[in-house]
Amino acid sequence: MLNELVEEIELLSGKKVLDLDGEIFGESGLMDSMNIFHIMLFIQMNFSVEINPEEISLESFGTVNKIITYTNNKLLENTK
Repeated sequence: MLNELVEEIELLSGKKVLDLDGEIFGESGLMDSMNIFHIMLFIQMNFSVEINPEEISLESFGTVNKIITYTNNKLLENTK
């Protein structure tokens, strides 16, 4: 999952992800509001995770690792 997500972010941004805990919005220029919706759809289609748009925040989507944690938590919820 990590490699697929990093590749998708790099494809969208045209930049390398150098720090999995680095902020992906703002000065890094990796993501903007349009790209985050693309990532949301990417996760839903590739990992069969339903994402509520209201859950999209810097807390859940601010770094690559936060997106991975959010996605893993959703996958765990689906197995209950």
